[in-house]
Amino acid sequence: MLDLPGDKLVGVYQPREMPGVPDLRAEVEGALAAPVHSPPLRDLARGRRTAAIVVDDVSRSVPNAELLPPILDELRAGGVELSDVTVIVATGLHRALTERELEATRGDLPVRILSHQAGREAELVSIGTTSLGQEIRINRAYASAELKILVGDVEVHQFCGYGGGAKSIYPGIADFESIRHNHSMMEAQGAGPGRWEGNPVRQEIEEVGRMAGVDFLLSVVMNSRKEVVRATAGHAVEAFLAGARIVDAMYRVEVPEAADLVIASAGGHPKDVDLYQAQKAVTAGRRIARRGGTIAAIAECSEGHGSEVFDRWMNQATSVEEIFERIRAEFVMGGHKAYQLAREIAWAKVCLLSALPPGQVRSYFMTPLAGARDLMELVGRAGTIAALPQATLTLAEIAGAGS
Repeated sequence: MLDLPGDKLVGVYQPREMPGVPDLRAEVEGALAAPVHSPPLRDLARGRRTAAIVVDDVSRSVPNAELLPPILDELRAGGVELSDVTVIVATGLHRALTERELEATRGDLPVRILSHQAGREAELVSIGTTSLGQEIRINRAYASAELKILVGDVEVHQFCGYGGGAKSIYPGIADFESIRHNHSMMEAQGAGPGRWEGNPVRQEIEEVGRMAGVDFLLSVVMNSRKEVVRATAGHAVEAFLAGARIVDAMYRVEVPEAADLVIASAGGHPKDVDLYQAQKAVTAGRRIARRGGTIAAIAECSEGHGSEVFDRWMNQATSVEEIFERIRAEFVMGGHKAYQLAREIAWAKVCLLSALPPGQVRSYFMTPLAGARDLMELVGRAGTIAALPQATLTLAEIAGAGS
């Protein structure tokens, strides 16, 4: 725990945490029993022979093994055999789960489980073209199922507004080119964290959700201790928005002024598993950092950089300006993460306290911090300081600036 001087401190901005529910199964069963703008799942299941359930991958701390049993009980009550249920892990462009991770997700449930792989053509099928002209291909097992269910968490997302809902389909189980297209709009007007209305990225996600079809949604909202605080279920949009309102109540915070130094912790595993994920903490810090100030990010990055393309773009550039020029010339997945990090580095000096080798940190145009002593030296030199202990969860905004 850092001892920050009160005379310099703008504030320590924590989420307004809700406690975890005392009985997760009871919470989920209650949500399933009172679905939002939807018939109960067991009623939807009647007459359907096959079902697909999409769940989040290991980059989210969602307790899938505990959420699935109540859903499967509903399917059984509706006449669906568990041998006809497929659980699909929405990896997007993340790595496939290991066999051990797949088993942990499924638990002892007698259902088929697989990781989506965006580059495996045989497992994809076209569902049409969006209003923006993008052909969308998604996981064939999902597209062919007679009953389609999404399970995941709702949280702030840095350019599509909120994670969760139809994002489990797009980009979760979509093809590589579609995902690239969607991410290429991350700087479009209206895109940004906590934005639903007028966000073109989120609008396209919802359009793809309608194209793919979603019969039922189970969403959970979690606190920083990775505890479920609320479950919502039912209509793919309405149940998701009910969760988003809870996220806003917990995680939107207002900061009176930009700070000279922002200390931003990614919030621990799995949010700091690699730099590809932990970059989100840097972006959160930039939102309340003075231009030309300093962002001190804290993230272990135990699995390294997290993306070969990201690493290559950072190492091939001699300046952040080169990264800007490269992304304008061609939008490349992985390169987009290099661009996001470069954007924050152009705004403020970025220091990183992590397990990454110091030379690697410097090659990414950041200053490595060896430990708490280095961090406290930054504190000593700073004029004003703000801290975000759960930066990737917290949507901090300068007063009057909006989101």
